[in-house]
Amino acid sequence: MKKCGYLVVSAVVVMVLLAGCNSEAKAVSGEGKSGDQAGSAAAKGARYVAAAIPAGTTTASITDPTLDNMPAATVIIPAGWKLQGMMLTSPCTTIPAAVFRAYSPDGLMQMRNEPAGGWRWGGRLNTGKLPGCLPLDKEVSAAEFLNYYVKTLPGGVHVVGPVTLPPDQLQSVAERATEINQFNAQHADVMGGITDTEDLAAIRIETVNGSFVIEERLRAHLSCQRNAGPHNFTGSSCQTQVDRLMAPKGQLDALMRAMDSKQLPAAESSDQWFQAKIQQQNQQASAFRAKMNALYQAENKMFAERAEQFSQTMMRNHEAYMQQQESEYQSQRAHAAATMNAKSTAASDWVDYALDQQTVAVAGGTAKVSSSYSQTWYNGSQWYQTNDPNSNPNGVLQGNWTLATPVHGNGQAR
Repeated sequence: MKKCGYLVVSAVVVMVLLAGCNSEAKAVSGEGKSGDQAGSAAAKGARYVAAAIPAGTTTASITDPTLDNMPAATVIIPAGWKLQGMMLTSPCTTIPAAVFRAYSPDGLMQMRNEPAGGWRWGGRLNTGKLPGCLPLDKEVSAAEFLNYYVKTLPGGVHVVGPVTLPPDQLQSVAERATEINQFNAQHADVMGGITDTEDLAAIRIETVNGSFVIEERLRAHLSCQRNAGPHNFTGSSCQTQVDRLMAPKGQLDALMRAMDSKQLPAAESSDQWFQAKIQQQNQQASAFRAKMNALYQAENKMFAERAEQFSQTMMRNHEAYMQQQESEYQSQRAHAAATMNAKSTAASDWVDYALDQQTVAVAGGTAKVSSSYSQTWYNGSQWYQTNDPNSNPNGVLQGNWTLATPVHGNGQAR
């Protein structure tokens, strides 16, 4: 079963691939000629000695080094040609596919399957430009995409014009669109509102490889899915695959007829590899999610610890603040009481002075007595006053006498 996939690499990668491929093409040298003759041939452009295009084909394989060099895809190429290829996964569609070049022994005839391109636009999620997607924001035709594509080729190209493709190729992409839209209609609960369009176009360009003028056919297969359904979250998208045929000037038409008659390039990925690749991607995604979850948990723990530390700090600060407030309150209260006591003490002393009396504390209370004496004794019911500090009524007068203590008029101690 052939897997259809698209993948995207940057224009820089495409340029590197093109430069690497072109560097292997070998020009017919001026060997056997004089230096002047060789220089003259190079100046005018070397003459290509046409080699026969192989009638037969051979099957080459592409392995995947990320899966222990597991066979990933088979590619049908002309007999005697060599193949270089790899499996790439599109960062825009995450679908793996084969990217390769097959080339003749002299390297001047080539058949390439370029990295695919993709882009998205619209949708409720409004995710913007996804990494690895092309900077396009609408549906274009295959011919319009080729006009965009040639601008990414290094070294400059000469666009000769459009190439008329065989009717069977155009019919094939039309049938593909019909099949996909029929499938969408049969699964309207999920695919409702999604319309598939398929387009195919080709142009002829000319480039220079050393001393040779190389003709190329660039053919783009464009597949777009317009999403107008009620659940249009991810928006609409397009994917395009470009293949290239290259030959020295004057040889491209014969190469196109030979390759088109065999429906080349043709690559088919292995079902076993495809399943293994999907499993690998799922494992990598699971490992990434586990790593992100661990980071998330660690971050949550850190935030929780910081929150607890902050809460404890706030509690300590609050307690210190409340203690400070209580201390200030008690201090102010004590100061107010002292102030009031001072005022009360002075006033009460003035009253005692005005009334020629004094206040004494005895037996848990106070009493007002004459201020004419310095010593005041009390036996529970009677008072005894004297100015003799050595006088003591105990043993002389009846009862148990206690010496009273002079205090301020309000009862405060002196």
